[in-house]
Amino acid sequence: MAFIEGTGDEFLLTCFVCKNPFGLVAQFCGYCQATRQQALGVERARPDQQVITDSPEVKPVHNISSEISTPAAERVKKQKPKRQYLFFQNMRLRLDRFKEWQVSHSKPIGAASGTLFVVFTYVIIQTYIFVNTSPIPVAEKYLYPAVTRESDYFDLAKPESSTAQTKEFPTKYLKWDASSSNRWATTASWNGWSGNAEITFTPAGVSDTDRAVFAQFKATYSTYWKVFRKISWEPAEPAAVLELSYPQEKNLTIYFNGLAAGSTLNPAVAAGTYRMFPGPLEIKFYNINTGLLIDKYTRTYFFSAAGAFTAEFSD
Repeated sequence: MAFIEGTGDEFLLTCFVCKNPFGLVAQFCGYCQATRQQALGVERARPDQQVITDSPEVKPVHNISSEISTPAAERVKKQKPKRQYLFFQNMRLRLDRFKEWQVSHSKPIGAASGTLFVVFTYVIIQTYIFVNTSPIPVAEKYLYPAVTRESDYFDLAKPESSTAQTKEFPTKYLKWDASSSNRWATTASWNGWSGNAEITFTPAGVSDTDRAVFAQFKATYSTYWKVFRKISWEPAEPAAVLELSYPQEKNLTIYFNGLAAGSTLNPAVAAGTYRMFPGPLEIKFYNINTGLLIDKYTRTYFFSAAGAFTAEFSD
């Protein structure tokens, strides 16, 4: 008896009886000779046909059942919305709105831009003028007579209210090695907008390390071209002042910077208020009878271009 396997060329199904590949349109199984209905499990197999429950795993060429059972919506790969497109779209909308706002406010925007440009240009030019107006030439003209003990210094200094009662401290007692230096180094920092300048005057060319003289200057303004301002620098404060007094003891000798200056009974420099040159001042007192130094009365000062100092003594 002959069996016809059918016309199916593709073994896409599995025989329910022998678990072997079964043609898609075949009428009989080529392995167990089961009919198509038996191979598909529609009809029960004959007794002489052994139904194989466990069969070696055979990988079909293509399992169409998986595609049939899987919904088409699940087979389609889900695509995430591209957020970057939304971002650029929002940015484009914002830019369009901004352009519309600019067009509707073009006149005030143009006026504000022009004003800012003029102000910016003025600030740049004025700052350049201030930066190039250095106070150093004025400071050197003012401070060099001060450190070299020339009386013209007090004429250049800013006058004080009590000038009539203030005397000039005798220069012979203001010994300072730096005053003999013929060269001084000047450093300065200034701000033309605030009108403040700070000058440091340091002796150069001498072996000893003396303290620097500090001075402050202020700006006086004048207008040119009716727009810009130029600066003239001048001392901000009057010369330094010392309020001098002596101990109550009468048997003491006085020394200023190592030089004898009488006694407390008859001092060479009377008590009072004195305008001071920049530099150090050391006041010492010795017992006339024993020659011992009275440490508690020793006073040491360093005068810059300004400031008020007081020599007080309490018994």
